Amino acid sequence: MARKKQQKRFEVIHPHCAGIDIGSREHWVGVNPDQSDKPVRCFPAFTEDLVSLAEWLESLKIKVVAMEATGVYWIPLFELLDSRGFEVYLVNSRATRQISGRKSDVLDCQWIWQLMTHGLLRGAFRPADDICSMRSLVRQRAMKVRDQAKTINRMQKALTQMNIQLANVISNIAGVTGMKIIKAIIDGERDPQVLANFRDGRIKADHQTIARSLHGNWRVEHLHALAQEVAAHDFLEKQIAECDRTITQALDRLPVLNHEPTQPTKPLRSPHRSADEQASLHQALVRIMGVDLTAIPTIGIESALVLASEVGPDLSRFPTEQHFSSWMGVAPSTRISGGKPLPGHVPKVFNRAAQALKQAASSARTDKSFIGASHRARLARMDTACAIKATAHQLARLIYAMLTKGQPYVAQDMNEYEAKSRDRQLRALQRKATKLGVRLVAA
Repeated sequence: MARKKQQKRFEVIHPHCAGIDIGSREHWVGVNPDQSDKPVRCFPAFTEDLVSLAEWLESLKIKVVAMEATGVYWIPLFELLDSRGFEVYLVNSRATRQISGRKSDVLDCQWIWQLMTHGLLRGAFRPADDICSMRSLVRQRAMKVRDQAKTINRMQKALTQMNIQLANVISNIAGVTGMKIIKAIIDGERDPQVLANFRDGRIKADHQTIARSLHGNWRVEHLHALAQEVAAHDFLEKQIAECDRTITQALDRLPVLNHEPTQPTKPLRSPHRSADEQASLHQALVRIMGVDLTAIPTIGIESALVLASEVGPDLSRFPTEQHFSSWMGVAPSTRISGGKPLPGHVPKVFNRAAQALKQAASSARTDKSFIGASHRARLARMDTACAIKATAHQLARLIYAMLTKGQPYVAQDMNEYEAKSRDRQLRALQRKATKLGVRLVAA
């Protein structure tokens, strides 16, 4: 009788580890039953209880801790354990999902501990603490900018309800001319000719056209809504300025990688920053990142700030550019079985750095560079969403190469892309002619 082969068991990778199921009010911690007579314990979410949790893990000589990324409830415990020297893995809930059946907090923490023991969990990418601090500030600023955009929409709604057609004759009602006219309306001015005198010389519409657009019904409820939205707009403008000052202070505290930053290679534009503020921010970003990301076509100062805050200068967690692109969610799908792509959509990945690259890629349509030419070629053979994602993938590879090698971006113009495209087309025609038994002769 044939002897049965002995089944191989999972190898123990982390013998001294713990699994934590994160909750809003309490955290359940599971460890190896051989290390404690009570291997599963529950700790409330108060700070003193989190300290007790860390001390209990230290008494068991735990070195590795895995926890689920549940909302924002994991952040205080993660920061506490990380400051005490634990190797903390922040795990996606998809990786710890069990088969259908019984589910409880006790079983969840034990399951996380069991997976982590055999090295079956991967931790999420989290930059250094100083980069995380700046990331929170940049996200706060972005939220204030979005809130301010909503106030502008509500201002335009109030003007439309009064039949003030100012938005149809000037491009931006939140600009110099628009805000002067709106604030004069709130102060009580109703004469269209007087209001049209606030017209800036750069406005294309003439004085009479602006005056005609300022005839309205001036209802009290609409004026009240307009005044409140203007007050909210000005308040958010002050908060955005405070965020900018705090971000500048955070940038000054980061380690310097480039002590001689270069000047920008293209004009920098930002709606909420002056020219001097943009120049100062550009120099600070080059110092902490080591390279000038704004030298890449279509990447502006705001996109570079988002990339610096979300990723940072250290990409050692990503072995290759493929890993970096996959983390950002801009890499092509690899759902293949039997040599054929599987149907369905890949899981959605929300990545703020990827969103910044996609916004930069969407503006590459009119860019006169190698990236702009390659993006237009993609638009000719695929739909817009796929072309934007492919161009964002190209930008991600460029950024990875610049940050890992510390080399500046070398610009390529459209002529180089057109020459490469022509050579590629000639080679394709020669292969087809050879297959048909025909020889091509140059004209």
